[in-house]
Amino acid sequence: MWFVWVIVIVASYLLGSIPTAYLLVKMKLGVDIRDLGSGNVGTTNSMRVAGRATGLLVFLIDVLKGAAPVFAARLIGGEAMAACAACAAFLGHLYPLWLGFRGGKGVAISIGMAAVLTPYLALITFAVWLLLLLITHYVSVASCGSGVVLALLCLFTAQPWPYMVLYAVLCAIVLVRHRSNFRKIAAGTENKSFLFHH
Repeated sequence: MWFVWVIVIVASYLLGSIPTAYLLVKMKLGVDIRDLGSGNVGTTNSMRVAGRATGLLVFLIDVLKGAAPVFAARLIGGEAMAACAACAAFLGHLYPLWLGFRGGKGVAISIGMAAVLTPYLALITFAVWLLLLLITHYVSVASCGSGVVLALLCLFTAQPWPYMVLYAVLCAIVLVRHRSNFRKIAAGTENKSFLFHH
């Protein structure tokens, strides 16, 4: 059985590490997204660099990158395997093999995971994300705030322990990955959300 776990975890990492934003922006503009905008390989920077349609496509594919391996892993090995697959895919997205281990910040792929593991909590978390975005106009604030809410909701609604551990770890990583954004907010140099630009 151990080899099944190895296959699932490695496959999840490789799927998560597909650099969606890098590939789509490269195909559309012929440029490296890491050299433009914030340099981040994610949805927000894709929208700034290549337009909203490209950014939305990046978002949807990254969501699927989180949902697909988790869905398959839960069918194969239950909750614990699903949580491990989610963690592997998440780390693949953040540290992709193909881009020198420099990836995105993990928000879109986390949404895909949560939608499969705890769909009702994912809906509540998305509502919180949207509310925070409308209030602050900062994607970073919305992402970090909703990550904290998801971890707390998982704890207070007594979800399976593998999910509690997973969400706590993902929340901590998302917060750490956004620390530069909070420094920019404090300095007044953080960009507002693409939703509030024309």
